[in-house]
Amino acid sequence: MPDDEPQRRPSQIWAELLGIPERRFTEEEERAFRERMRQADAKLEEILARRRRSAA
Repeated sequence: MPDDEPQRRPSQIWAELLGIPERRFTEEEERAFRERMRQADAKLEEILARRRRSAA
């Protein structure tokens, strides 16, 4: 992908390849999704930190 193209999410690429229109989310759905992603990121960071501590 050239540098001047905006980065696309994997879902956007798949939707384009399959010819499926991309679903648009409501503001509420978007907020809930972003919160779940934030929680998942925090959980992953905890797991990685524990592994780093146990490896040290």
